[in-house]
Amino acid sequence: MPRAPFYGWWIVAAGFGIEFLIGALMFHAYGAYAVKLREEFGWSKTMLSAAFSMARAESGILGPIQGWLTDRFGPRALIRVGMVIFGAGLLLFSRIEGPVGFFLTFFMMAVGTSLGGYLPISVAIVTWFRRRRSLALSISGMGMALGGLLTPIVVASLSRFGWRWTAFASGIVVLVVSLPLAQLMRHPPERYGLNPDGEPTSLGGFRSNTLFASGEPPNSST
Repeated sequence: MPRAPFYGWWIVAAGFGIEFLIGALMFHAYGAYAVKLREEFGWSKTMLSAAFSMARAESGILGPIQGWLTDRFGPRALIRVGMVIFGAGLLLFSRIEGPVGFFLTFFMMAVGTSLGGYLPISVAIVTWFRRRRSLALSISGMGMALGGLLTPIVVASLSRFGWRWTAFASGIVVLVVSLPLAQLMRHPPERYGLNPDGEPTSLGGFRSNTLFASGEPPNSST
């Protein structure tokens, strides 16, 4: 009987997909949104740049809290919450009418991408890999960079349908795609009868085939 693929690679793929969405629909797309916002509201480049800088600073400030939350609730729960906040932020962003709403919704999106992005994904991955940890983290991290490949599609949507419709549709995409990806996250492998890097274990064949089932192993909450 062929050996099932090591489940850790599914976690890497899920991390790649989530980071791809964050990169494509927020960080790489922000410049295109800024052009449209400036055209509609007449806002200065300084104000638009300040919002983006705030998002980057927020990631550093929130770091210690993220670490505690990840230890307390596990990566999967944090990713779920983060992606819901990110998706809801995009939906609300599509309805803004002034700078206050803009800063609030952008801060909301920044918090969501921090809670559901690099840190909890990395925590999940490092528990599943030792020898191939660097490779696994590199593949997952590529999602953020490769998200830029969707920028032309986002720009085309902004031009054809407008920034409000594009932001709303992006929020729906985040919720529909990222939540199933978050469901693939498991932490740590020993809880499921597996070892890092797929090292042999007497329970590995059975448990790895049950991870996609709707039920969870006993005492599993993350």
